[in-house]
Amino acid sequence: MEDDDFSDESVTHPAAARPPLSLRQIEVFRNIMIAGSISGAGRSLHVSQPAVSRVLALTESRLGYRLFERNRGRLLPTPEARRLYAEVEEIYNGIQRVNQLAATLGEAGSGILKIISSASFGQNLIPRALAGFQDRNPHAQVDYRSVTFDEQVGYFLSGEADVGVSMAPPDHPHLKSTLLGHMEIVCILPEGHPLGDKTVIRADDLLRGAWIGYPPGAPLSRALLAFFGDAGPCRPAAIEVHSPVTAYAFAQHGLGPALVDAGCLPPGPSSLLVRPIEPRASIDIWATRPDLAPLPLLGRRFLSAVKSLLDPAAP
Repeated sequence: MEDDDFSDESVTHPAAARPPLSLRQIEVFRNIMIAGSISGAGRSLHVSQPAVSRVLALTESRLGYRLFERNRGRLLPTPEARRLYAEVEEIYNGIQRVNQLAATLGEAGSGILKIISSASFGQNLIPRALAGFQDRNPHAQVDYRSVTFDEQVGYFLSGEADVGVSMAPPDHPHLKSTLLGHMEIVCILPEGHPLGDKTVIRADDLLRGAWIGYPPGAPLSRALLAFFGDAGPCRPAAIEVHSPVTAYAFAQHGLGPALVDAGCLPPGPSSLLVRPIEPRASIDIWATRPDLAPLPLLGRRFLSAVKSLLDPAAP
């Protein structure tokens, strides 16, 4: 920094018309307070002593009062200077915190990420994605909630969610949804069920007995049109549920087979049999975020982890 960096026009202003102090003047004042001398402040700022003196003189002229008393070559801060320094130091501490946070967010992945999803994805997909996400972002905190499809919009608009994962995109002008990928639909069977001997389940097989289904218009019902045909199942479900997680629990209690997305299958051994279906069917998986602001860095990293599970070949 050259001496000219501190040059300015020395003008005395009336109290009501005094211009605000510049950042440069505040910086020089702070360094004089810390160093206790003009020469020490100059060394800290890598400028000459006369340059620091000029800035101090201009600062006192703008303020209309002295900041330092000169006593036998020493610089003694006035009560006004001590009061001003307390405010200046608070600002500098705030700037330091901002810089530390900015560096941490970019390098270590810090902060809180608020995630919502369909209950189905909370069984398998979300935990698996978070495992990889936290390995790469060890300082990140996650607030996860499973919500119904109808609840999603409220969570986003109230600021309680940064990103959501669901089977269908919410329709709202302030939300933006992106297709992440697809997940296979499978048939789950209670142990000992007559269809357990089959390696592939077809619609005719399923409709011979009692089965667990979903109401018309539900995401899984729409995804299964190719499986049942455009007219839908010719025989209604014995039990209708609104979530694949519920269908899984009912099947575990022997209430019948069900068609669920593979994402709702919990990890580890299960008493249920899992069979592919023919013709094959899958559900879409959507990511949703508020459209009023960009997705936070942690949100982008989390969705990248989800996408890598849906398509391991994706970059």
